[in-house]
Amino acid sequence: METIQYLKDEHGRKTAVVVAIDEWERIQKAKNLLEHVYLAGIIEDRRHSKPTCSLNDLLKQEGVSRDSLES
Repeated sequence: METIQYLKDEHGRKTAVVVAIDEWERIQKAKNLLEHVYLAGIIEDRRHSKPTCSLNDLLKQEGVSRDSLES
C-alpha cells in the first residue's frame, strides 16, 4: 500500500498531496477511462436524436479531440 503525504499551510489546511508515480499513473488511466465513459453516455443519449452539430463540434464542446479518443 502506498503512503500518501499531504502538504499543509500555516493553518493546517491541506494544500497539496504527494503520491507515488505508480499511483499517479493509475489515477491518470482511471481519469481517461471515465472521460471515455462520459462521452459514450453523451453519444448514447443523442444516438437517435436529430443531429444539431457535427461529431467534431460535439467533441470540441466537451474539450476532446478525435486524436485523444484514439490514444
